[in-house]
Amino acid sequence: MIEAFHVGAVSRDRKLWDGIDLAFDEGEVCVVTGPAGAGKTLLLSILRGERRPDEGDVVVGGDSIYRGGSSAVDSFRASSGVVPDPFPSMPGCAVRDLFLLSGTAGESIPAGEREERQEKLLSMMGLGGSQDWKLSSLSVTERARVALAAELFRGPKYLFLDMVIANAGGEWTDMLGGLFRALAREGKTILLAERTFPERWKARSGEEGIAMGPFRLFRLAITGDGTR
Repeated sequence: MIEAFHVGAVSRDRKLWDGIDLAFDEGEVCVVTGPAGAGKTLLLSILRGERRPDEGDVVVGGDSIYRGGSSAVDSFRASSGVVPDPFPSMPGCAVRDLFLLSGTAGESIPAGEREERQEKLLSMMGLGGSQDWKLSSLSVTERARVALAAELFRGPKYLFLDMVIANAGGEWTDMLGGLFRALAREGKTILLAERTFPERWKARSGEEGIAMGPFRLFRLAITGDGTR
């Protein structure tokens, strides 16, 4: 479980928000929405242990990731996957390099099997046969889907996804909703930051979500088809 207690943040000498309490259980898909400039990206950074909050704390599995020492943060980060907004083009790097950069995932798996698993993930994202494509040649939607495939290859326990639904393109909204529900049923925790909750997704906690400062929190319905 990820828990944020009375979290607050300041940016450029301006208080963005304070007193925010959040909790994300294992096997949940949560969407934090808010307008541009509200601090969604900053909130994700705080929740994944990359930026200490100006107020409050974040606790994972009962341990503080900011007051528990670097080992607590390192362990949490090692089990987390991140797709930022926007995903960088990384000049000179090909799609296959992104899988290598995703860490040591799959080192014990034979090379041929690793290639097969990577290709399956890319094909699922509509990018089969793209291993040798340059990242700089990809569109925003293609980079978002490639980055997600590379993070899924690592098999993370937690996924932090910044504007992935918006960047992936509307035609992928339903497919990604189904994918995230399947991952949640495996016990994964997925947190998305988006400007709006996807129209066709069904929220578990009501149409309007839960208000928290400048944000609203929606929890995706895991059972059923998840669409209206």
